[in-house]
Amino acid sequence: MTLPSVLDPFFAAARSHPERPAVIDNGMTVGYGQLASWAATVADLVATRTPGPHPPVAVVTHHSVRDIAAILGVLAAGRGYVVVPGEDAGRAGDALRALGCRELIATADTGPLPAVDRVLRPRWTPSRAPVRHGGRPVGADDPAYVLFTSGSTGAPTAVAVPHRALHAVLPHLIGRYGAGPHTVSLNFTRADGDTSLEEILPPLLTGGLVVLDGDAEADLDRVLTDHEVTLINLPVDYWHIYTGHLLETGRKLPGSVETVVIGGEAVRPDMLERWHRLGADGVRLLNTYGSTETALVTHSAVLAGPGAETTVAGSADAEQPSGGASFADGVPIGRPLPSVRQAVVPRPDAPDGPGELFVSGPQLATGYLDDPARTAARFVEADLGGGPARWYRTGDLVHEAADGTLVFHGRLDHQVKIRGHRVDLLDVEEAIGRLPGVTAVAAAPHSKGEHTALVAFVVLAPEATAPHDDAPASRDGGPAPATTAPHDSTGADGTHSAHDVTGPAHGSATTAPDPAALRARLRATLPHHLVPDRIVAVPELAHTRTGKVDRATTRDRYL
Repeated sequence: MTLPSVLDPFFAAARSHPERPAVIDNGMTVGYGQLASWAATVADLVATRTPGPHPPVAVVTHHSVRDIAAILGVLAAGRGYVVVPGEDAGRAGDALRALGCRELIATADTGPLPAVDRVLRPRWTPSRAPVRHGGRPVGADDPAYVLFTSGSTGAPTAVAVPHRALHAVLPHLIGRYGAGPHTVSLNFTRADGDTSLEEILPPLLTGGLVVLDGDAEADLDRVLTDHEVTLINLPVDYWHIYTGHLLETGRKLPGSVETVVIGGEAVRPDMLERWHRLGADGVRLLNTYGSTETALVTHSAVLAGPGAETTVAGSADAEQPSGGASFADGVPIGRPLPSVRQAVVPRPDAPDGPGELFVSGPQLATGYLDDPARTAARFVEADLGGGPARWYRTGDLVHEAADGTLVFHGRLDHQVKIRGHRVDLLDVEEAIGRLPGVTAVAAAPHSKGEHTALVAFVVLAPEATAPHDDAPASRDGGPAPATTAPHDSTGADGTHSAHDVTGPAHGSATTAPDPAALRARLRATLPHHLVPDRIVAVPELAHTRTGKVDRATTRDRYL
């Protein structure tokens, strides 16, 4: 099956409004005509004369407008790309050879490059060449991009996502995100995370503007304000810390922001309660769910602001937070996009509890490259209602609420046995996240002799560390997660030491809570097997490249 290029609307916008700003890259404005010209140059360099599929084209990225032009150019040629972050370029040779990559696009003039047959260096200079009419038609199952994923555990594995997946998901994301000519979207995520496509393609396919700014993570307030950003897409943990930063400094969300998209991890009720305290009632908070294997987003729910979901459960007379609903059954990941089929499959060992979510439809990846066993285990043929189909086993546990939305209950591989009880780490994190003074938390299993014990790592709010003169000051413009440690002891090698929270009990504004006080609070409300053996205060949690909390690395770093 052949499909038109997904980029045809972009080239149409470039032909009709070539001078319209398409990307602002750290102060440099690139118009639609110029961006389309660069993309066309790349497309000509990687174009093939024979039908696909072909090996992916490597793109060495540096979070710049050239990255965007290179990715657009590869897609316009009907090819697929794989991103090599610039800082990893010197170590990427083996991975590229395993993928069969023979071509590489350099987006910087200097720096190490992996060994490939052809290094392509497009001319990144102004051009007034006529804008091409569109991209090359593509094979529906030919790869559009290859990303490396380890899921929540395990070694990175290459996942191939076909062009049909982008055709299936992008029209719905444009609608969900409200993208259009007046959209100003912040490209917060680097190109090696598929969320970057959510930030780039919806605005560029509808005549909007994409903003790149090297200070976005450290000084988000300024970036949003200076560029009048309307659409931002943040990892859940960063969004949670940023919300706390706004509350602690008395700031409001910049007035230009219309939609905040969050995803990558589960949203806990305490996180949503903190967001409601901002008073950002006119801003849509859109929770998204998806995986690399299912192309960007499969489910979404408006948690607050215009169009927010209604209360999932609870008394109709219960007091509702301003600007959004209260979710007594848990914060929903929402309903599937129209292109997505879903099935909740009961677990044999817990048939009455949450089931595993299976997803089907054109958004599915073709599989894991050179790993047929894993592909067969995760992509299965089954009749789960409506006839046989190819399904992706997400490994996520959900239940369907009365209104049809799905509520997330953790992952199969986030469940551990503690003293003979099955424990979901998300349940532990939710309970600790509600404790006074705790701004971020990660729970992890830890071997204790022949047994498995729970340990929790917490980042404390600045007010909990007021008596300690060595606590670093918070930045004015961004959340600065690394500045919320109770003690930030920096060794000669520049590393931070972490230790159990100490001091008088109760976690008042002038005293850091001690572990006995925090554990006492938990013991008062939780079964004993959900109470961690240790609670450790840390400067910051470890994160993956895509912004998810990395529980295992956090544990290994601080224990």
